[in-house]
Amino acid sequence: MMKFLLPALLALLLLSCQSARYGDEFPKGCYPHDLIVEVDSKSMVLKWQKKCSRAISGYNIYISETPLAAKYAKMQLPDHIKPLNFEPFPGDINPDDGIEVYQAEGLKDGLKYYVTVRILMPDGRESRPSNEIMAVCGGRGEIELSVRYKSDQDGFSFIKNSFVRADDEQNDFYYYFKNGKDYIASPHNLNGFLKKNSLQLLSFKGEPSEIKARIKEIKPNSDTDRLSVSAGNWIRLYTAEGASALIKVLGFSGDGNNRKIRIYYAYLPLKDEMWF
Repeated sequence: MMKFLLPALLALLLLSCQSARYGDEFPKGCYPHDLIVEVDSKSMVLKWQKKCSRAISGYNIYISETPLAAKYAKMQLPDHIKPLNFEPFPGDINPDDGIEVYQAEGLKDGLKYYVTVRILMPDGRESRPSNEIMAVCGGRGEIELSVRYKSDQDGFSFIKNSFVRADDEQNDFYYYFKNGKDYIASPHNLNGFLKKNSLQLLSFKGEPSEIKARIKEIKPNSDTDRLSVSAGNWIRLYTAEGASALIKVLGFSGDGNNRKIRIYYAYLPLKDEMWF
């Protein structure tokens, strides 16, 4: 009789241990809230709200190439799924503002990542996950370009995320000033053997944070390899490799050969996709 009872008792014990590790046993609302992700080349910054009044050991950061939140919403993650952080993240250096900030480095540009955060308790249990965000690393920032051939910073490569010469084979666009007008152009205009990227002037205005919600409004039209631009313009650049970038003209300075253009850019190194 005992030999039949033992397996059943062991199964009940294992089930009990497993259920004790489910995230839904945490106090109500005790998990990371309102996660947002800001990407850059090979890195991202995670921000979330702390709303748990219990003592915690820290946070585990999950950046996966497959979604995790829905499948493991109410249970401990399997042992083979490891957090990005080797040690629990204790929180940032400003514990009183209610916002935690984590910098993730060493990622790959052009990969779809699924990002979540969980609270880790002193007994080793994890909370339910935060909201899950899909994010793709790619260069973001502000740069200033000189008129073509007038400095070493007259072209920019999205793949390298750095300045290049306007006639470099990896250049993605350059700037010139002619007859009182400012232009952004594809390198193909300089040399037929260089990259032939296309440009599209967008109809909307606003800040980068506002444009993200309007990406779906962008429809393909008669793209060109050069555009006359003004401060405040948004441009979609479609690269020869099939990737996309958004460019905002922030302003201009100087005259003649000393004239420069200042822009904000966001690069999405995914072929034939348009979202940021």
